[in-house]
Parts: sequence; structure tokens; C-alpha cells
Amino acid sequence: MSFKFTLVLLVLAVVAVAGFGLAQRQAPPAASAAPSAAPTAVLLDFGAGTVTSLDIKTAGHETSLTKNGANWQLVKPSQDPNVDQTKINQVVGQLYALTSQRSVARPGEDITPYGLRTPRLTAVLSGGGKTETLIVGDKNINGNEYFAARQEGSDVGLIPSALVTTLTGLANNPPRATPTPVASKSPLPSVSLPTPSPSA
Repeated sequence: MSFKFTLVLLVLAVVAVAGFGLAQRQAPPAASAAPSAAPTAVLLDFGAGTVTSLDIKTAGHETSLTKNGANWQLVKPSQDPNVDQTKINQVVGQLYALTSQRSVARPGEDITPYGLRTPRLTAVLSGGGKTETLIVGDKNINGNEYFAARQEGSDVGLIPSALVTTLTGLANNPPRATPTPVASKSPLPSVSLPTPSPSA
């Protein structure tokens, strides 16, 4: 009786172990616990070299430029072809395909918490048959980035404070080129002629 009971327990144990092993083999792999990366936010989307107009506006200040051929010229606050071409090309190079490393809000969500209902700065780019407006709101909690979005509709992302500082500077102080200094001509040294002696 004791032997049969032990044999039954042994058989049940073998069946249980085999069933557990089979279940483990058929179970799907556990999902990774690592959080998925936040999507990249595309804020402005132009092709390289297609931007032909740039207008930057802050409270009380506006700078507007257009591209005539290969060169930029100032339209506002006054017309002036004397523009710092390198500075404008660098800024446009940062803006034309502007992205944020992560999206903090999707299109259609409330943008009020990011200061974008009344933006501190707008930058309007035109060219290639389209116009897009970047709106810039408040700083993030760390103070090193600003919330930004495309006015026509995009995710809300974060852009570097250095870029906002540059754009604000352009709006407040139009990027006129510094004239090339011209070496002044030194006056000719004066020559003292000897005084003729009186005749005897």
C-alpha cells in the first residue's frame, strides 16, 4: 500500500514537472520594461536653400529680410542691402528643418501651459511655395530650453535657449554688416625749408 502510494506521488510529480516545462516553452517572451523613446517633434520643414524670406518678431520689435539672388537684404525696420550675410545664413541653417528631440504635446492638445497662446517670439519662414511660423513660449523648468511649435500645427517641442537668444537679438537689432575699416592715409610730414640768410 505504501509502495503504491509513493509510486503515484512520483508519477504525479513527473507529470507536473513536464507540464511546467512545456508551458514555459510555449509562453511568449516577456515585454521589455524599458520605456519607449518619446517621438521627435518636427517644428519646421523646409528644403535646404529654399527659404527666401525671414521675419522675426518680439514684443515691440520686428526684423524682416528677403533673399535677392544669393544675398539677403533688410526690409524692416528699414530697407538696407548692407546685411551680415553670414549671420543670416547661419540662423536660416538652424531653422529650415528645425526639430526637437522629444515631443511634449501632440497637435490639438492645450498649448496654454507652455506659454504658446501668447508667444514671446515668432519667426516666419517662406520659400518654395509655402510659409511656416515658429512660435516660442516659456522656458522649461530647467531654464535651458524653450517650448516651441509650428503655428500651422505640429507637436510642441523644446528648442535650445541659445537659438531663442539669437533670434531675439536679430529682432531687436537688425543684422547690418559692419563696414570694413579703411586704413586712413597718414598726412605727409611737413618739411621745414631753411630760412634764407639776409644778403650782406
